[in-house]
Amino acid sequence: MKRYRLLLLVPLLLFLAGCTSSGRITNTPIEAPLTTYERQITTGLEGQRRDDAFFYIAMSGGGTRAAAFSYGVLQELRDTTYTRDGKEERLLDEIDYISSVSGGSFTAAYYSLFGDRIFEDYETVFLRQNVQKTLIGSILNPFNWLRGLFTGFNRTETAIDYYDRNIFEGSTFNDVFAHDGPYLAINASDLGIGGRFAFTQERFNLLCSDLGPFKVARAVAASSAVPVVFAPVTLQNHDTCDYTLPDVLKIDAENSDKNPRISAAIKDLDSYQDKNDRPYIHLVDGGITDNLGIRALYDRVELMGGAREVARTLDRSPKYVVLVIINAATNTKNPIDSSRDTPSTAQVMSAVSSTQIGGYTLESLSLLEESFYEWTAELSTPEKPVTPFFIKLDFENIANIRQRKFLNNMATSFSLPDDEVDTLIKAGRTLLREAPDYQKLVRIIRK
Repeated sequence: MKRYRLLLLVPLLLFLAGCTSSGRITNTPIEAPLTTYERQITTGLEGQRRDDAFFYIAMSGGGTRAAAFSYGVLQELRDTTYTRDGKEERLLDEIDYISSVSGGSFTAAYYSLFGDRIFEDYETVFLRQNVQKTLIGSILNPFNWLRGLFTGFNRTETAIDYYDRNIFEGSTFNDVFAHDGPYLAINASDLGIGGRFAFTQERFNLLCSDLGPFKVARAVAASSAVPVVFAPVTLQNHDTCDYTLPDVLKIDAENSDKNPRISAAIKDLDSYQDKNDRPYIHLVDGGITDNLGIRALYDRVELMGGAREVARTLDRSPKYVVLVIINAATNTKNPIDSSRDTPSTAQVMSAVSSTQIGGYTLESLSLLEESFYEWTAELSTPEKPVTPFFIKLDFENIANIRQRKFLNNMATSFSLPDDEVDTLIKAGRTLLREAPDYQKLVRIIRK
């Protein structure tokens, strides 16, 4: 079974998990809330972003498949140019905000750290590496079993160590902030509340913690930590600063009739204030709570009081609002339906998780699409209308049936053959280039 190949190791991993170890804590405490980095939404590298556009990208989960698909989209944005004030500009440089989950977090983090360097070495560094083989080899290494018994070094720490040394070069979020690229939200799932957790300073303020020195590799590992296969990434909910939610959020939480989803999100945020009952936060794959990375955008806009308040806070009055959703989910026939044999544990786990994630993804897409057009209507005035561009990229939009089937049968893993990587990159480029709203956007900005 291709989906989640690592699940084949479940029996062994369950055995090893019997020797429980404490999660390694690396998030540092602070005595007062720190400044957040929302300025990155408005400035960008050398202040080159347009003032009249909001440009958001969401990168889904799906292992190397999602990473390569997202990378192809970035390539197409790089090669889409237009002229402004006599200077050639790239659409890639207009991205204000990237939200990512699981496999998509590798591409999002690498681009946010290294910028255009991603087009020089990312394929060699990650996309065409057999990361899965390396990680499995480490997990099965008896030396690491003994190491885990005495030091707490588990399979997740093995992955973090590999990502840190071989992909992200020891980088921290301070390096992301220094690059001054798009605002980055890497998303994981908080097991304690069953909600989304974003690696942003706003969220780390709730933990009385500094995101700056936190390793990017650890955040990406949390975002992609498939439950059971990988142990959760643990953070300490420090009680060292005086930070409370804004009064307006508390009022909205009480008014559950106004927006039950946002009320639930506020209650999740408020739960971090309970330092006694929640001294530790355990994080796993972000795909469990939002496999598209789009709830981060929805929550941000709604929690800030709506699109008009966001524009006021960022001191921008947009003419265009662009949202690109990169969805690397597959749609395959379930092999358990072809046999009367009782499905294996791995097959059952995969089917259950796929059903839950698929249903929640559909609900999230519908919610965001409806809200997106409401936000742009809210921002529009008779004198200055705002044009929305809602761009969904997924394998179902591939016109060629044979290629669509090929893409839909790719594994969710951290190892893909070169020909599959090539196909995914090309698909990302082609789907974006042929998306009707993207073509409309390009025509407008090139006038």
